[in-house]
Amino acid sequence: MTAAAWLPPEGDVHLRIRVGGMVFDYVSTATAVRGLIRDWQRKPWCTIELIPDTIEGCRLLPRLPCERLWVADPR
Repeated sequence: MTAAAWLPPEGDVHLRIRVGGMVFDYVSTATAVRGLIRDWQRKPWCTIELIPDTIEGCRLLPRLPCERLWVADPR
């Protein structure tokens, strides 16, 4: 299944990023995650996982750093 098919149209999602053997869990808007994945497809720099948790399970997770940068319109 592709990320586009799994991501809800709106709301928050649980995102896991793996970089250099370290794992970072964040919560972010679905729109920001789409932007991050779009950028990642151009130049992969990490491993990205979308975790199918309920939002209640994400309440203690930090927000994706610079989340608003990924929401920007790519045009």
